[in-house]
Amino acid sequence: MSTVKEVFKNTERALADAGIEDPEFEAGVLLEDIGGMAPAEVQLSPESEILPEKAAALAAAAKRRSEGYPLQYIIGSWDFYGRRFSCGEGVLIPRPETELLCECVIKYFAKRPAPRIVDLCSGTGCIAITLAKEIAGAKVTAVELYDAAFSYLERNNAAFGGCVSAVQGDALESFGEFDCVVSNPPYVAAAEMPTLQKEVLKEPETALFGGEDGLDFYRAIAKNWYGHISSGGFITFEIGETQGRAVEAILKENGYYGVSVWEDYSGLDRIVTAMKQ
Repeated sequence: MSTVKEVFKNTERALADAGIEDPEFEAGVLLEDIGGMAPAEVQLSPESEILPEKAAALAAAAKRRSEGYPLQYIIGSWDFYGRRFSCGEGVLIPRPETELLCECVIKYFAKRPAPRIVDLCSGTGCIAITLAKEIAGAKVTAVELYDAAFSYLERNNAAFGGCVSAVQGDALESFGEFDCVVSNPPYVAAAEMPTLQKEVLKEPETALFGGEDGLDFYRAIAKNWYGHISSGGFITFEIGETQGRAVEAILKENGYYGVSVWEDYSGLDRIVTAMKQ
């Protein structure tokens, strides 16, 4: 049998040879999630033996990852705002920059208890569930159209106690009244689609492609949902790094005020917020 150290090094080498950006980190993730070895165990017991079937499963996972299959799909879950969400083919992978979207909403409602929030294009439900857990008394509705993504939304919602109301429907068709509309919609422009990393292209096009200029969903949501946001309510989007001023203009054209563009940790435009009169 192979030792933990040998399997780890073989996995890391395979990922490095394939050009994976952080092979050491990803090898550690695979060893923990597939091999059942926590990082501390790898450090403390490098010469311990690993079962052949686990070593084979790790080799297969490393091969798949080397071919461009997303790490998050391989292990079937990913962390977001301190919680683990199931994900896989057919749903957008939770990303750390999207946590900033949640931060904006959490801060806005810090002194406004029990808001009614709708999360559009909800995917895994990571945004909706985070808001439901982090904002006192929040009543959160998560809207997702596509079957595969909706199944992950339902699975994650169940895992967190059914804390949101999951609705399978079109995010562009407004309903009800809410104090906040939040969305990380598809925003990749047509010219950018072929330039995406091969891992990203494994994610559903329906969660990526935002029309010719990437702004279709911002236009439709800003217009269609305006009349369904309460007076003094809040709307916020995640955006592509070059879209800040365009989305700002769309919101102003549709009657929103106090529009702000916020940068992510890399100094790139990432979030737009606005209020309803």
